Amino acid sequence: MKKMISTLVVSTMLLSAAIGQGIEFFHGTWDEAIAEAKKQERPIFVDAFTTWCGPCKMMSKSVFTNEEVGAFFNENFVSMKIDMEQPEGTKFQKTYPVSAYPTLYFIGSDGKVIKRIVGAKQVEEFIKEGKSALGRVDNMDEFAKKYDAGDRSPELVYKYVRALGRLGKPNPRIVNDYLRNQKDLNSELSRKIIFEGTNEADSRAFELLVQNRTAIAPLVGGEEAVKNKILAACKATAQKGITMQNEELLKEAKKKMQANVPDRAQAFAARMDMELANKQDNSKDYMKAAKAYAKAAANEPVAELRTVAFELKKRSSAAPDALDTAIELMKVASEKSTQSIYALSLADLLVTKGKIPEAKVAAEKAVKLAEKEGEDSVQRAKSFLDRLVQP
Repeated sequence: MKKMISTLVVSTMLLSAAIGQGIEFFHGTWDEAIAEAKKQERPIFVDAFTTWCGPCKMMSKSVFTNEEVGAFFNENFVSMKIDMEQPEGTKFQKTYPVSAYPTLYFIGSDGKVIKRIVGAKQVEEFIKEGKSALGRVDNMDEFAKKYDAGDRSPELVYKYVRALGRLGKPNPRIVNDYLRNQKDLNSELSRKIIFEGTNEADSRAFELLVQNRTAIAPLVGGEEAVKNKILAACKATAQKGITMQNEELLKEAKKKMQANVPDRAQAFAARMDMELANKQDNSKDYMKAAKAYAKAAANEPVAELRTVAFELKKRSSAAPDALDTAIELMKVASEKSTQSIYALSLADLLVTKGKIPEAKVAAEKAVKLAEKEGEDSVQRAKSFLDRLVQP
């Protein structure tokens, strides 16, 4: 049994690396993906693959699961994996030709091809291709030229600010100039600019966003989109406070979360306290904050719960109770999600803890869930389960 656990710990260390916080693929039909892309005002990324294609498997295992790739693509694209040998793939190829695998498509919400790439890409090059596709969608160079030439129309400012945000290059000066000089801040475009231009909680754009959130929500995808924007802005201000060792900024971010997103404020405060303790290399305070986070985790996104859980796993050799807290978080995530990755991640943590029977139950759940996701997910879950049940 000891040998088995030792072998599994090694294999699950590899599993943890392989199933990082990667791309969250859309599970639906092509028509549904188009509708979702229009709703979110985002282009679509399509991985056109086959189950027998080696380079396809490499990207699925090592690139799509990469944390940096996930952060970029989840923020900017509706992403799909389409098996070209299945009916959905056959239908897709009638409009979008595929002659080699993988073929990577970037497609606008209008169905027009933005960019088509044949062959596998590594992480850095793949992100670069994604940024290039966004640049084509947004006509970034054209926006910059017009703005520098003096065009301050709401239409241009909105497109420019949104494009900068998509590429992770927010420019507060452009937003602040618009807010200072524009007389009508109640127009639809002005409200969209306020939303897109809100990057930190300590800004005028943030104050206008929270003051006008009821009117802004229908324009940007609903109240949940506004809440996520508030959260991101508060996080940016808190992290700025942590970096600068400025307690007032950190307090301001927590206070604004409590005022505007109270159902997630307690978890937010604990998460930021974890980051502060990590910055100060204070393990005791880190674990205190982690336990507070676990108690407030019910309303947290499953992806965030998993991220924190595996951060805690890395600390488990120095802090034994870190693994227990990680398992607690992953149990919540596994119960909330129907994606196999969360049940499998729970199994991974349980194996590390030496709780093999419980890990087997979680892995069996992962196999069942994986059957709705595709062959890659099924193979990954079954491979893990086979290691658990082998003599």
